[in-house]
Amino acid sequence: MSIIRTDDQADAQQILKLIIETADFYRAMGALLTEENVEHQLFEVAEEREAYTEPFQEVLKELDELPMAPDPEKELVEELYGKVTQLFSADLKGAILDKCLNKDELLAALISNTALGAHSAEAKKALDALHDHLAHTKNRLLNN
Repeated sequence: MSIIRTDDQADAQQILKLIIETADFYRAMGALLTEENVEHQLFEVAEEREAYTEPFQEVLKELDELPMAPDPEKELVEELYGKVTQLFSADLKGAILDKCLNKDELLAALISNTALGAHSAEAKKALDALHDHLAHTKNRLLNN
């Protein structure tokens, strides 16, 4: 393992971190909506999203890189920011879903702009599956 990361290693690390962060965020926002007795699917999305951690951990291993965990302080701040929405939003569910989808857009943009898929068939397969999941999640949340 080298001290300097390749673009593929950096992208794979960032994708893995965003998968974990978004799953955690969906779960936290699901808990918030549950407290407010608002019907939602955020826990299901969080569970589905977590299924993508293992394939990207494998991609990192292929790239001779160790997975790194997301910054817990950053995640806490983002969750608190989501909870502040509760105080200022007339449409809590809509505002929370918008925040979740905005986080997903960051992940989708990274997937679209990476060359990681050229590294291996497994990396391409993992990227395609995650891209499909993000599109399905967006459609599901917007039409529910």
